Amino acid sequence: MNIKTILPLCFCAALFLAACQGGKSPATTIPEGSEAPAAEEQPAEGAAPEAAHTKADVIVSRVNDIYKAVAEAYPEINDITPSNDQLDQQFCTAEWQGLVAMVNEKDASDVAQEGFFEADYWIMAQDWGEISISDVSAEVKDDEHATATFTLHNLGHATKVRLDMRFENGEWLIANFIDESHKTDFKKGMIRHLEEKSKKEAEEKADDGIIEYDVP
Repeated sequence: MNIKTILPLCFCAALFLAACQGGKSPATTIPEGSEAPAAEEQPAEGAAPEAAHTKADVIVSRVNDIYKAVAEAYPEINDITPSNDQLDQQFCTAEWQGLVAMVNEKDASDVAQEGFFEADYWIMAQDWGEISISDVSAEVKDDEHATATFTLHNLGHATKVRLDMRFENGEWLIANFIDESHKTDFKKGMIRHLEEKSKKEAEEKADDGIIEYDVP
């Protein structure tokens, strides 16, 4: 092959390579020292949103802290009666505190009748000792409502308890106490007690206005 044949072949090869390179997309350049962005991970199917897990954890921690304070408020010596008002003001909703106040006021005005609070809702009993809780869990219903369940240990007795929780004034507070072991809903019981008291008072007032006469 002579030099005249070689030169046209080289020229054609160069044209072919240039055409191939012109059809390629430009390469993506990553600056030195940086990493390519990771693909966004999608939550597994059926998994609860992360926010719900976070709120449940916050509520569990909150309930544990509340009952540490309860254990400290109820001393081992039973003749020193703790004040529920202080615990209620710190850890319960305004609605709960209002209901308790109304029940106590009604009962104080009618000493002849037995009061509503036969058991203390903080300890689910009349006496106390070695108070603790275990197996705490929480279920978030929405941004302002949740429930917490746990086992309350008091004087060797174990009681299953459920708390209705409400987010109020920037923190989770107790809106109701439910003794699941003995099927006692304290909020419903207080409302029913107040209704019965009001009905009785209305009947007594009506009787006071009636004058009976003997008709011949």
